Amino acid sequence: MHKGPDGEPRGPITISSPCSQPSQPPPQAGCSFHDNLAGQKWGQGTAEEIFHISRKEGVMQRSSPYSGGHAGPVEPQIIMPTALRMVTLPPPSKSAPSPLGLCWEGGKLGKGSRVKCPKINGCPGLVCVCWGGSQQTTVLGSQTTRFKDMALDRVPRRVGVVGYGRLGQSLVSHLLTQGPELGLELVFVWNRDPGRMTGSVPPSLQLQNLAALGERHPDLVVEVAHPKIIHESGAQILRHANLLVGSPSALANQATEQQLLEASHEWDHAVFVARGALWGTEDISRLDAAGGLQSLRVTMATHPDGFRLEGPLAEAHSSGSRTVLYEGPVRGLCPFAPRNSNTMAAAALAAPSLGFDRVIGVLVADLSLTDMHVVDVELSGPPGPTGRSFAVHTHRENPAQPGAVTGSATVTAFWRSLLGCCQLPSRPGIHLC
Repeated sequence: MHKGPDGEPRGPITISSPCSQPSQPPPQAGCSFHDNLAGQKWGQGTAEEIFHISRKEGVMQRSSPYSGGHAGPVEPQIIMPTALRMVTLPPPSKSAPSPLGLCWEGGKLGKGSRVKCPKINGCPGLVCVCWGGSQQTTVLGSQTTRFKDMALDRVPRRVGVVGYGRLGQSLVSHLLTQGPELGLELVFVWNRDPGRMTGSVPPSLQLQNLAALGERHPDLVVEVAHPKIIHESGAQILRHANLLVGSPSALANQATEQQLLEASHEWDHAVFVARGALWGTEDISRLDAAGGLQSLRVTMATHPDGFRLEGPLAEAHSSGSRTVLYEGPVRGLCPFAPRNSNTMAAAALAAPSLGFDRVIGVLVADLSLTDMHVVDVELSGPPGPTGRSFAVHTHRENPAQPGAVTGSATVTAFWRSLLGCCQLPSRPGIHLC
């Protein structure tokens, strides 16, 4: 319980918003300057408690049983532009000067007053812009022209990357060049062959022993190597950080899936799964949750050089310009095409009512698709009153280098998945992103 300038106890502030995005602490939360700005001296809590960040236009409402010593609720409505930070301060007085300091005559806040935060490292470029009125409303904005949506936490998120193939190289490059402005810090890169990182990954970031990743204190570990990493080390990674799985075919193994779920709940870390090349993930999930999904079939076709097959599939030979190598439950395909069945595995996770045993995967070798991966998703619902069923068929053509396992658009989609899971709450369980 905080006290106001008159020494009387005052209740906490609550902020409500119709926006879909949840409240999150801003970069300057924990900064004593902004704690004062937020009104600690006025008994209104810390910056973390009363700041709200909105990434969409919306009407923000603030209600409090106290406002500047006046009894009764106060509910000013303010249109909040994207990414502005808002806090309402009580009117200053001679006995209780503004927490911003003497930025106007008599210590009051004037319209257009500006005070730069002295804690440059904690919140670079933030200024205070004060609006006049009986209730002083302060909006914090950046001196730059726009905010980066991802820079939401008081400290950067520490990210480790496991795997340094084409996808891993792209993610590392993005994290090194764009990460700092997005609130992301690359803390390690591990690859089964360390020599592949020579000359491109700074030595200080090269992790030689995956079992020692805890020493780097990551918040998120991104796997873009091989399902074997998830089988062998997934549960151990969850002891230290959230896990973004880039090889969801690993979850077709029921023992592995159970180990991840148990570790996730034991250590209170989330398992995120990248959707990869699966188009319409949210629509599939919503339809499945509503009980409207009866069948789901995913066909992946590319040139035979783009496959990395194992077991009996490795011995399969094309018998023409277009050959179906496998057609059946996704669970049966994943062990033999672990790097070519991730889209199908993501579909099985998006539709838990069908799962790995009832989502059908089809793998096709097509000699004409030398520079492209083609994914067809076909789904249907149960028959309606007229006997007809709801049905959707999407056809996705993803440019790819000859012989590449990962298409160009999938690389971009994975980066967006990484950014997306950094904005999601860390809650136990398996979540598509």
